[in-house]
Amino acid sequence: MKNIKYIFIILMLLVLYNPKALAQKNITGKIFTVDSKGNKNPLGFASVVWENTNTGVSSDENGNFVIKKNNVENVNLIASFIGFTSDTLTITPEAEEVEFVLYEQSQLLGNATVVARQKGSYISKLSPIMTEVITQAGLSKLACCNLAESFENSASVSVGYSDAVSGARQIRMLGLSGTYVQMLDENIPALRGIASTFGLSFTPGQWLESIQVSKGTSSALNGYEAITGQINVEHRKPDNSEPLFINLYGDDDLRFEANVTSALKLNKKLSTIIFAHGSTDAKAHDNNNDGFIDSPKKNQINIGNRWLYSADKVIIHFGYRFLTEKRESGQMHTDMPNAYLSNINNKHFNAYLKVGVPFNEGGSRSLGIITSYAYHKQSSYFGKKTYDAQQNSLISNILWQSAFDNAEKHRYTIGSTFMHDNYRELFADSKFLNSWIGDRTENVSGAFAQYTLKLNDNFDFLTGLRIDRNYLYKETLVTPRMHLRYNFTNTSTIRASAGRGFYSPNIISDNIGALATGRKIVIAENIKIEKAWTIGASFTQNFKIGETQSGYVNLDFFRTNFQNQTIVDVEESDEYIRIGNLNGKSYSNSYQIDFSIDPFERFNVFATFRYNQTKVNMSRGLVEKPLVDRFKALVNLSYSTKFEKWKFDFTAQLNGGSRLPFYAAQIWEKERSKSYPIFFAQITKKYKNFDIYLGCENIGDYIQKQAIINAENPFDDKFDASVIYAPLMGRKIYLGIRFKIKGAEEL
Repeated sequence: MKNIKYIFIILMLLVLYNPKALAQKNITGKIFTVDSKGNKNPLGFASVVWENTNTGVSSDENGNFVIKKNNVENVNLIASFIGFTSDTLTITPEAEEVEFVLYEQSQLLGNATVVARQKGSYISKLSPIMTEVITQAGLSKLACCNLAESFENSASVSVGYSDAVSGARQIRMLGLSGTYVQMLDENIPALRGIASTFGLSFTPGQWLESIQVSKGTSSALNGYEAITGQINVEHRKPDNSEPLFINLYGDDDLRFEANVTSALKLNKKLSTIIFAHGSTDAKAHDNNNDGFIDSPKKNQINIGNRWLYSADKVIIHFGYRFLTEKRESGQMHTDMPNAYLSNINNKHFNAYLKVGVPFNEGGSRSLGIITSYAYHKQSSYFGKKTYDAQQNSLISNILWQSAFDNAEKHRYTIGSTFMHDNYRELFADSKFLNSWIGDRTENVSGAFAQYTLKLNDNFDFLTGLRIDRNYLYKETLVTPRMHLRYNFTNTSTIRASAGRGFYSPNIISDNIGALATGRKIVIAENIKIEKAWTIGASFTQNFKIGETQSGYVNLDFFRTNFQNQTIVDVEESDEYIRIGNLNGKSYSNSYQIDFSIDPFERFNVFATFRYNQTKVNMSRGLVEKPLVDRFKALVNLSYSTKFEKWKFDFTAQLNGGSRLPFYAAQIWEKERSKSYPIFFAQITKKYKNFDIYLGCENIGDYIQKQAIINAENPFDDKFDASVIYAPLMGRKIYLGIRFKIKGAEEL
């Protein structure tokens, strides 16, 4: 009897793991687009979702997908992709294979341009990682001249100035500095090290197709650097962008900008796209009358080129970009004796190569090779402080992905990484006759593995582990990551995550605002690599209003706890700034709620509120981290007429006050900055081949009136331009045009 029992168990296991039996529980399919000549082209990375649920999958690069069949007779399966009309099929119990055809919105309308309204942002329903997606429609709600200006409708990311001299923009996520956010360019690490100081202004907003903001430590595949999250930008694609796109912009501050992209499909396999950007801020402004330019005069030239070769046996992505930028700031009257002046020159070049080799029809078994190179050079001075830096970086990844079973419930990715960073830095302060040389070479080699369990369409569990050897710090870095998504109803989703991250500090470039002070900078010896754990959880509830309108509510919480952190102590003395390792505790708690609803057709209301609690041990003990806003509230209203001939967008922000550094609080006689509102509005008129948009930023003309301490004595020890908590530029009225020439098959 005992042997019979074992035989029975073995037979049952064989039945359960029979590939044919598993296949019968799945729907396999492919998604195509069709041009006006009737040619079919696979559409990769489209969404396939069961109607009125969060249950779905994404197609691979070749348009293939596999989704578990629902147990309900005659249910609807919906395929969708940004910029294309959705396609809905009714699935019968006996159906096993399906085919979707999605048309570009302009194809179905002829001279009209839009059939379905694209949301400005949404929370990804399918990803186990908490991810907010900002679409091209969201990027068009504001001027979005560059990446730094693309987050005004998001509470997840806050953007401010590091100081009142350099114009460097810095982001914060989960109440912490943007240095703990990993920047990705189409899933390739980018804007690292010295380039990150001004990197947010290096990516023009009109080059982008979408931005994905992931909270927490994210995936282990792209390295160990993500501590609070990842920001991945997707550029316009060579194979599905317009042959010519032109964006012209100008505002009453005399900023002018031009963006041009041109995509060309050379044949069925090879396509390319060229990017060009030129901008100038020619006029100096002093809105707060402190004698200093509020935002630097700038000139930037930015050129890029991307290629795509797509065949059955190999997919190759290749691209490069070159940028040069010059910034001038300081005192308004440059002809006065001993004037405080600042000049910053940036040069940047990067190139990448991605090769994917599929080993089966669906591409679930594939080999990937990713290599990227970046060069950045910065020459700068701030009064009597000089900072020159140069960086060469090389990153190479090899990945193999496959599945343990035919149903692909158990998927895995393994691979190895090599990173090389060479820095040459010189900081000199002629006033104090002190200097610092930061020449270093940082090599990292490692391996990683990631496992994904998909028991059914309602449950995803993703876990990964990296083991890297950092030869500069002589440490072995162990990086575990975990993410879970569970739909306990068709419209209710919970997510949880936990993971570890590391960050290699760049002492001066990470703290460029310290150069805009009259104080001496004291750098401790043996600064260690930063280490932190981040955990988080979220709950998303989707709902419908009537037959067509919908909305969602999302709540999330994340906590970051540092084991080591580079501390910039500005409160130990008013004569110097000390930079060294953490001695004690440092943590951040971030709470956020998002609400989106479409009360009626073509009208969307989006509201969000985020609260931060960030504390760190400094010379004054465990204190609230200075200059971190305590909360941010935001409401965005969007309305469009039929076919989006007219679009109206309005955004209101309320930014919570932050604790001022001790010495600034004494001088300004207040411990905290006040909460302040910011308002934005834009009207867009759409024509056949172009849009005209008119907008206003900072409608209420709110600025920080006291931006510089002791501005009248810029070479005094008490001079400080780094205490920035509010906008430096006032009301801005702008006008722009977006012009498109469609391909012959679209006309």
